[in-house]
Amino acid sequence: MSDSPILPPAVGTATPNTMALLLTTFGEFYRQEVGATEDIHRSLPFFGTALGIVIAALAYAAGRLPKFYDISGIQGRIAFAASCVLLLLAVVEAACVLVWISLAIGRRDYQRIAPETALRQRFEALRAYYGRQELTGIQQDAEILQDMRQALLDSYAEVTPVTRRINQERYRFRALASSHLVRALIWALGATTIIFIADKAGFLPKMVP
Repeated sequence: MSDSPILPPAVGTATPNTMALLLTTFGEFYRQEVGATEDIHRSLPFFGTALGIVIAALAYAAGRLPKFYDISGIQGRIAFAASCVLLLLAVVEAACVLVWISLAIGRRDYQRIAPETALRQRFEALRAYYGRQELTGIQQDAEILQDMRQALLDSYAEVTPVTRRINQERYRFRALASSHLVRALIWALGATTIIFIADKAGFLPKMVP
């Protein structure tokens, strides 16, 4: 009866103490990147609140600005034009926020370290391999432990850079959304300030309830 294919032990592995250090370090890097995959979603309430402020500014402007031809004074028309330009910029910036944040939270094909079944199969293959080498007891366990550590190191080294690259891409999208969000807030604040000052100065006609 032919034997099933058995993977040989790793060649040129690090010393046990060094491997233990690398395994701990790689494991921490992996956990950091896995935890970072949810950072974008945890920041969504902030973006929602800030966009709500922009929407409130737009609602205030829509309720306060009269028709352009109802404004008689040049100061009022200048204030009207300036506020409309700023509000238009705020709308464009807010739309950009939605585009970039949508890209940031889009589905990604993250990778994970070898599943339990793969690790168990690797263990069984190594135990069969060392069994044929007539190693038993503590010596066999030490060899298997070393190779299982190497298998985990290889798995960490394969998947962690992929997860890190995806996270960095998502962070870049979130950073772009943040910059557009700040500008949207600035334009909205500028528009509402102009409308408020023009209203108090009497440049805009009083709105009839």
